[in-house]
Amino acid sequence: MVTNVTTVQLSTQQEIRILHVDDNPSITDLTGTFLEREDDRFAVETATSAKEGLQRISDRPPDCIVSDYDMPGMDGLKFLQTVREESPDLPFILFTGKGSETVASDAIAADVTDYLQKGSGTEQYELLANRIRNAVQANRDAQRVDRQKQLMRLTEFTGDTGGFEVDLDSRDLLLTDGTRRLVGVSEDAHLCLEEAIELYHPDDQADVRQTLDRAAETGEQTRGTYRLQTLDGDERLVDVRIAPATGNGDVTTLRGAIRDITERREHVREIISKQQFIEQALNALDDLFYVLNPDGTLRRWNDRSLEVTGYTDNDLTEMNATELFPEDDREMIADAIETTLADGQATVEAHVQTADGECLPYEFTGAHLTDADGNTTGLVGIGRNLTREKTREYRTLAEEYEALLETSGDAIFMLDVDTTGEDPAFEFARLSRSYETQTGISTEEVQGKTPQAVFGSERGAELKANYTRCVEQRGPISYREELTIAEDARIWETRLAPVIIDGDVIRIVGIARNMTEQVEREREMHRQNERLEEFAGIISHDLRSPLSVAEGRLELAQETCESDHLARAVDAINRSQALIDDLLILARQDENVTEVHPIALTDIAQRSWQTVDTKQATLEFTFDAKATIEADQSRFRELFENLYRNAIEHGDNDVTVSVGTMNEGFYVADTGPGIPPSDREDVFKAGYSTSEDGTGFGLRIVEQIADAHGWKITVTESNQGGARFEFTGVEVGE
Repeated sequence: MVTNVTTVQLSTQQEIRILHVDDNPSITDLTGTFLEREDDRFAVETATSAKEGLQRISDRPPDCIVSDYDMPGMDGLKFLQTVREESPDLPFILFTGKGSETVASDAIAADVTDYLQKGSGTEQYELLANRIRNAVQANRDAQRVDRQKQLMRLTEFTGDTGGFEVDLDSRDLLLTDGTRRLVGVSEDAHLCLEEAIELYHPDDQADVRQTLDRAAETGEQTRGTYRLQTLDGDERLVDVRIAPATGNGDVTTLRGAIRDITERREHVREIISKQQFIEQALNALDDLFYVLNPDGTLRRWNDRSLEVTGYTDNDLTEMNATELFPEDDREMIADAIETTLADGQATVEAHVQTADGECLPYEFTGAHLTDADGNTTGLVGIGRNLTREKTREYRTLAEEYEALLETSGDAIFMLDVDTTGEDPAFEFARLSRSYETQTGISTEEVQGKTPQAVFGSERGAELKANYTRCVEQRGPISYREELTIAEDARIWETRLAPVIIDGDVIRIVGIARNMTEQVEREREMHRQNERLEEFAGIISHDLRSPLSVAEGRLELAQETCESDHLARAVDAINRSQALIDDLLILARQDENVTEVHPIALTDIAQRSWQTVDTKQATLEFTFDAKATIEADQSRFRELFENLYRNAIEHGDNDVTVSVGTMNEGFYVADTGPGIPPSDREDVFKAGYSTSEDGTGFGLRIVEQIADAHGWKITVTESNQGGARFEFTGVEVGE
């Protein structure tokens, strides 16, 4: 830190860049050698033509140009005139062997900085060096005065105490009078940037550098409050604002204003005291506290962060936040940082990797930090250790697991899985109370034993194959098995689920449900269906044959004899055939449908009408022709055929049948005599009929088909006084 005025001196090491243009390379080499000997600040570049010199100036303007006069293409005067068009203040010395009043006069008219004739001996280079120093110093002083005037206007405009300007290339610093008074620097002394930064409190110097760097890198205005230690030993609190100035698209200069806010010292001390309290509070936290820069580097952390990670303050200073996590988690952490900076907040779970490689589960919640202007300057966050929480969760799960095993009515069993060998190995670990009750097998009997040891080699091998399939699929599987346990517990429906931790299946949980009684019922039902099918076959074959013979004989008899008795006999046989048909339908239809498809209601209703003897009856539709019904096509057709026959049998020959849609279903109505309310529950009973020609099974078949589809059928009165059959719970589409 600078402690007195005598140590603050003009920086004498600032480089002076010289461009020497001469078509004779030997002269430029010799001149450059002598000039750099005369002053170690000189850095001489050369060009062998004015055209090349103009290109060098365009790429990087020098501090001074030294040029010959007599050069091919463009002479020194034309070169000078061209330079002055773009750089009117750039020092230009005409160093020529052609001396004449005319050349000197023309050079002065073209605003040459200095004119010097080449001579013999080394004294000419000492003279040239002195002319260069004077020209550059004069130009820099003039620039400093102009900049100081600009700074004065800036500080007067803002009402601040003083101003300053930093040349980012030279690191030269220009101060206004107000800033000099505040710092204690005399008018004839100058500070470089590093000397000025050292005037701030040691704890603030890093923040000052970061504020300057951020302004230079981002091109945005920055601001900070710091403790300034003046050259006379006083400490002042100052507010510093920095505004970048650009040239050719790059930030070349930083201009700032500095304001003494020492009168707020007491308030600041209070703030600092609060900061100390906060610091102590943060260090007392059991959680990790951290502040990150926008690039993810760590800016601040509490003591707990050091204790948990095992890193030192110096370690964390050099680290990016992502380096505190395993490689597999780093991309996720980087995304979370970006999300926080963009959206304002984010929460993520990840493992912290300590200095010795241990991984600890943590939950991180971060929020972005902004300056007074609302610009994002970083993020602050808290890391909460999940180890104890996970332990509590595992304990809670274990208690729930235990309660499930003790109270569940299902038979639950658990197997430990070992996948380290070529084939997975299984051992019983635990049985639920219900499993023990239903099977008579206890946990003590099977614990630690393989399926083969418990159920024998053959049956155990089948069980192991199922367990292996569950491990390989890494997901739930179901199957039915028979175990010789007890007469009423032989057939089981089993579902297995793997327990996967860190990518390995470590346990299988199974739920077995005793299906013996249900399977026995299904088998008995199957046997009854077989007997019913056999009975239906007998009816179909053994009863139809004699009826067909009787029908044929009656037809022969009618050819030779006319009698009402013969016609009545034929009707009776036809009715018997219809009864057989309906009985077969009732006997062979399943209680459920297996395959349903969208069926156009218009098409199925029309085709069904064409297969029925409709006499003079009429069919009409009162719905959108695009309407569809999800149904089994063949059984849906039987439903319409029976409803049509019912309408024609009970109505006149010219009855009208209507098919239409309604809310959640459809209906079939007619203009017949209708069904009295007292009979509407009985019409679906097998054998019920009010017509001499009816079998009494048609509406029973209709109800059976509706039930198979999950529909509800209701009988009401149609608008014309006839019967209306409504079907609800139907999936109607378009």
